[in-house]
Amino acid sequence: MKKRMHLARRRMNHILSELNHALLLAGCREIELRLIREEAGLRLRIRTEFAPENRQVMERMASLLQPAVRDPALVETYWELAGEDQYTSDSEMALVGQMLDGAAVELDGAAVEMNLYIAF
Repeated sequence: MKKRMHLARRRMNHILSELNHALLLAGCREIELRLIREEAGLRLRIRTEFAPENRQVMERMASLLQPAVRDPALVETYWELAGEDQYTSDSEMALVGQMLDGAAVELDGAAVEMNLYIAF
């Protein structure tokens, strides 16, 4: 269990970094983050407003964070290969979506709310 907790924390740090970068690129000026340690995992809640011209970018991000099928083997093999200094790409956001055990992303006008979960 301790190893899984450590891995979940490392993954969440990577997810936070990628999402912060992507949201700032989408014109977000203020990002509300709430990280909650639950009994069986970590939950990240994000609320922000983005520039209206970036709605398609946010819709694509929502789609990538909520894949129809998650492949844990893909994550184990590739998640550390993505560099933190590179610009966020669809492939990187798709990998973030694969790292999650659960995700709900809602777009409302120029606002987005995310409820993301990683199990221990």
